[in-house]
Amino acid sequence: MILVTGATGQLGRRIIDQLVARRGGTAGIAASVRDPARAGELAERGIDVRHGNFDQPDTLLTAFRGVDKLILVSTDGPGVVRIAQHQNAIDAARAAGVKHIFYTSFIDVAADSPAEYAAVHRASEAALAASGIAFTALRNPLYADFLPMTVAAAWSTGTFQLPAGGGRASFISRAELAEAIAAAALAPALARTVYELTGQATHDYQEVAAAVGKVTGSRVRYQPISEDAYAQSLESHGWPTWSARALASMYSAVAAGKFDRVRNDFALLVGHPPRPLACLAQELFGKH
Repeated sequence: MILVTGATGQLGRRIIDQLVARRGGTAGIAASVRDPARAGELAERGIDVRHGNFDQPDTLLTAFRGVDKLILVSTDGPGVVRIAQHQNAIDAARAAGVKHIFYTSFIDVAADSPAEYAAVHRASEAALAASGIAFTALRNPLYADFLPMTVAAAWSTGTFQLPAGGGRASFISRAELAEAIAAAALAPALARTVYELTGQATHDYQEVAAAVGKVTGSRVRYQPISEDAYAQSLESHGWPTWSARALASMYSAVAAGKFDRVRNDFALLVGHPPRPLACLAQELFGKH
């Protein structure tokens, strides 16, 4: 039995789809969701839908019973909240007798990273290591899916701004990450503690701007700004302070070189490399 948490979310739903495709059916696949009423489509497909609320440990214990492998999709929220939620899930998994946890972590878990996300995932990986449960950290890079939001200002001003400096990062779509995560959970012969699911190359945001401009035919420029200025801009557009600050600090980590790394783990799991930036740009911006 494999269970995926957050299965109605953007990544969790795609992981479910990949597990079903790789197994050839829904038998032995379960989903933990905060609101089962929103998971009707999963239930109709034959997925075992269970109620699991990361803020209510008793529901997690019930949801995880009988599960051999748990794909723990990291939650969203302020850092201290996420760390506590992940700890609740790990504790419940141990109590329920889960044999292996696959955790969606982050490429940047460095102790000296300016990113709040790094601290969250570093703490959660440490909790997994201390749990006594076999685990695999699936460290994800930046979602390519966020690029349209990232460059959105360029459609009106010609310029998008980030506190990423000249830093480089790789990009992978959620769909590709789901493919690799499902493969990791179903490939015991390749069992490892850490997979770094990077793209096949890193790019600075000048290169991102060029790739988007080539697809759209628009003049797109990237302009570095300070972390504070970016966070304040997000807040002025209605973002919660914690979210604006967390995202801004992540781009500061890009500027500090924390995302400038490439590994072949994705190809090892899936059998081919992830799509290059040019292909992602075509998919994301081809109809703009």
